[in-house]
Amino acid sequence: MITGTAFILIISLSVRRLPYTIRSSVASLQQIAPSIEEAAESLGSSRLNTFSKITVPMMLPGIISGSILSWVTMISELSTSILLYNAKTKTMTVAIYTEVLRGNYGVAAALSTILTVLTVTSLLLFMKISKNSSITL
Repeated sequence: MITGTAFILIISLSVRRLPYTIRSSVASLQQIAPSIEEAAESLGSSRLNTFSKITVPMMLPGIISGSILSWVTMISELSTSILLYNAKTKTMTVAIYTEVLRGNYGVAAALSTILTVLTVTSLLLFMKISKNSSITL
């Protein structure tokens, strides 16, 4: 029923790249000192209120950075896309691959340029949000 739909592509790509976001979120959570949450609770804040108003805003840069890294790897993913696409759900990487196979190198180069610009823009956004000057995967 969901075979060949955009839904299955989105779900499969998200599940495959979810560890980037989770790893980044856990790392930012581990950097938050427990004494900050304890101080909020000792001042009468509930656990839910402490989490939503203190912990989540402190974790937000890590969550966003992980999400951007997941996005960068998703837009350049070929292996999952080539197994699950159909004519209606063709991704850019599959289009590049098929154009190269057909010998349309100009179209493939144009699509590759667009993909490169998207990737570089996403990585620059990642570097700005994470305030990091180096990227390691």
